[in-house]
Amino acid sequence: MIKILEDREKRYEETLKLISLDLGTVLCAKINYPGNDKNTEYAKKAFSMLKKAIYKEFKGLIKLEKNLSGYDGDSMLLIIGLSDTEVKKRSIKIETEHPLGRIFDVDIYNKDGVPLSRGEFNIKERKCIVCGNSARECIVKKRHSLKEVLTKVNNMIKEYGDSYDK
Repeated sequence: MIKILEDREKRYEETLKLISLDLGTVLCAKINYPGNDKNTEYAKKAFSMLKKAIYKEFKGLIKLEKNLSGYDGDSMLLIIGLSDTEVKKRSIKIETEHPLGRIFDVDIYNKDGVPLSRGEFNIKERKCIVCGNSARECIVKKRHSLKEVLTKVNNMIKEYGDSYDK
């Protein structure tokens, strides 16, 4: 777990470096994958699909890309030639409309290095992937076992991935 947290810190440091370039809005995309192993076959497949969705949405607007990998899984940092609010709106669209959007984690940072929140755009917090209640509440109350959540996530990736590969 410490290595995952260290990777997250390194990714944030890279994010701040990109913000300091002042070339556009910084987007960070990764997979919300449960458990300590963020580098499974399923997580990598889902990340590949996330990248394709990001490339499609921001085609022609990506000024710089940096790909990272480590204990926290794969991630990508992009500088996009749009305002932070426009990038956030488009990112929310990906997270809400894509079949795997529930496990996509796309953060948009303002010039101070603070991520824009869904609440700023009147978007409700995410729902639990297992039961549909508040995800935050289910995590805090530990309503579902890791095995239950992993099974749900992996089945989603497999189902969509099978149709995606055709």
